[in-house]
Amino acid sequence: MTGQNGLAAPADIHSLLSMLSICLSCRENAITINLSLHSVWRFYAQVWHVSDIFLCMTQDITRIIEAKTMEKKILLPAGLTAVILLFLLYQPVVRKQPGHQPWEAPEPEPETLTLQSPREIWDYYESLGYTRDELESGDFEVPRIYLGTIGDNWAKDESVAARKSLFYRTMLPLVLRVNEQITAERNHLQFLADRYREGDHPGREDLAWLENLAQRYKVLRETESVDVTEEFFRKIYLRVDTIPVSMALGQMAYESGYATSRFTGQGNALFGQRCWGDDGMMPDDKGGYRIADFPTLIDSIKAYAMNINTHEAYTNFRLARAEQRREKKNFLDGYSLVATLDLYSEKGQEYIETLQGIIGQNELTIFDDAKLSKRRPVTLVQN
Repeated sequence: MTGQNGLAAPADIHSLLSMLSICLSCRENAITINLSLHSVWRFYAQVWHVSDIFLCMTQDITRIIEAKTMEKKILLPAGLTAVILLFLLYQPVVRKQPGHQPWEAPEPEPETLTLQSPREIWDYYESLGYTRDELESGDFEVPRIYLGTIGDNWAKDESVAARKSLFYRTMLPLVLRVNEQITAERNHLQFLADRYREGDHPGREDLAWLENLAQRYKVLRETESVDVTEEFFRKIYLRVDTIPVSMALGQMAYESGYATSRFTGQGNALFGQRCWGDDGMMPDDKGGYRIADFPTLIDSIKAYAMNINTHEAYTNFRLARAEQRREKKNFLDGYSLVATLDLYSEKGQEYIETLQGIIGQNELTIFDDAKLSKRRPVTLVQN
């Protein structure tokens, strides 16, 4: 029997008795049950549903009652009493099925707010206290404000300083949200890896999830099946990780011209990611490629994160990021990790120096340890 989370529950009397350490001693109509609480707790950790537990107990106690050595010693009322007693013992700590999967990062249903212009967005941020000064204080949690699309010539009437401030405050929660979702997957991946190392092989549902994850992160081809090994976990864990916030903000500022580029206005393209074929937007130089377009800004950021986490050109980035993880840093250092992106642009080292200049001049590293607020999200619509 398998729970909804893919964890194996005991299927016969031997495994049940082994896990619960139930000792039944019967005298006429009486039954004494001794339970090992530690074993009970281990059993609960592997089973999701009360119905599963009740079925286990009913079937196995029935087998005990029917056993030849005990058929004349246990009366039916005693057996039923045992079932009821065990059910009551289990029920208080049974883990309920959550409303979401453990690898998800759920949010409440967002509120939709329509504003007319970038200036109104600015005023809205100010009304919430969402300012650069508050962010620099270190205690401020970033509100979950998600702008869907930008449109042409965004904030063109604002000063350069105001446009940059508005840009960073608008993109920050989007980057943090993408990282939050990646973190949920990474945490569940770590959970499965830890259990595997303890000798608990993933169940069917977990194997399906691992296979899907490995295919999305290009550890496996779409036609390949997952083979769970220590090497598999090492490879995929290197890829399923967050993007440094300062690096992402610096790159999108440079690639999109602070959201003033044609590709950003027409296709929500923040990073100038190339694609081939008939999809995408045609660049001015018509160089045989196109610029990928996206339904929303956050879709552009998700595609960028997946590109950084999977493309061979950014292997050095992933290795350097893993080294920072091993050093137990509280957050990723985007400024130093940018130095690994020499293959992101044809400009090579010049591109790196430009990005580090943007990050340094705008002090974007203060965002590397930013956290999202737990308040209800708001979807911004610019009319």
